[in-house]
Amino acid sequence: MGQTHSASSVENVLDSRPESIRKQVDESLRNLQTDYIDLYYQHRIDPNVPAEAVAEVMGELIKAGKIHHWGVSNTPIEYMVAAHAVTPITATENQYSMVFRAPPEKALFAFCEANHIGFVAYSPLGNGFLSGRFNAQTQYAESDFRRTMGRFRAEVMANNQPLLDLLAEIAAAKSATAAQIVLAWELAQKPFIVPIPGTTKKHRLAENLGALRIRLTADELHAINQKLGKMDIDESHF
Repeated sequence: MGQTHSASSVENVLDSRPESIRKQVDESLRNLQTDYIDLYYQHRIDPNVPAEAVAEVMGELIKAGKIHHWGVSNTPIEYMVAAHAVTPITATENQYSMVFRAPPEKALFAFCEANHIGFVAYSPLGNGFLSGRFNAQTQYAESDFRRTMGRFRAEVMANNQPLLDLLAEIAAAKSATAAQIVLAWELAQKPFIVPIPGTTKKHRLAENLGALRIRLTADELHAINQKLGKMDIDESHF
């Protein structure tokens, strides 16, 4: 919710007016052929609509049974505070990974923990960078968004290579893949974090699920975070 598409189908148009939200929910229910939506996001903030107005409509939709919970995405804490006071937020969706730690860890985690809000982490594998499958010589398909991402520029990848070396070392010790170590690390960071790695391949899905069998001890987690803290990681992404 919060975005519609322009006539060109390329430009995202922010629209969180109460009447728009109600319309979008009803359209989603029809499209999904269901009576309710478990978790409904305001995926981008509309600067023209106050947080309180959005939260009030979400509360109405919850009372009507059309949605059960609501969340936000890439949202400033000030906005979340205002919205949460009207209708409690269940989850926030933000980028978080070993190559994008600073923004969430600075204040957002503390806010989520204090207010019992789940943190849904997108791009937990850094768009695949942390899998170790890509390097500066990788040729990407024309439709692959990594072709233009700052995260995959040669100089950024070279700077972050020590992180891949660390992951390879831990993966070998745990008889796992680098991706599994990253996901296991993320799950161990905070109990309210839910990483959502994306894939279009069944074998990658099985690999990601394999992270659930990996256990990092408190000492191992501390050692990993200590090493990460000493690295000069370039957090460039888009």
